[in-house]
Amino acid sequence: LMWFMLLFSRQGKLQLQKWYLAMSDKERKKMVWELMQVVLARKPNMCSLQEWRDLKVVWLPCLGRHGWLLQSHGHS
Repeated sequence: LMWFMLLFSRQGKLQLQKWYLAMSDKERKKMVWELMQVVLARKPNMCSLQEWRDLKVVWLPCLGRHGWLLQSHGHS
């Protein structure tokens, strides 16, 4: 079951977010901040799967591809 999808840069800037469960904005911001800290602190040779709270978090280094895709379709 997927609860949310986040896309953010290595600098910690949130690019895209999609939530599949209802929660307050305050709780969402807290979750985003905590997840950014966890994901950005990992080393490159570490696994892309981690347990966080009661969730399994999977991340992929794909922001460069996302930016390239937007540029190739004429979006800035």
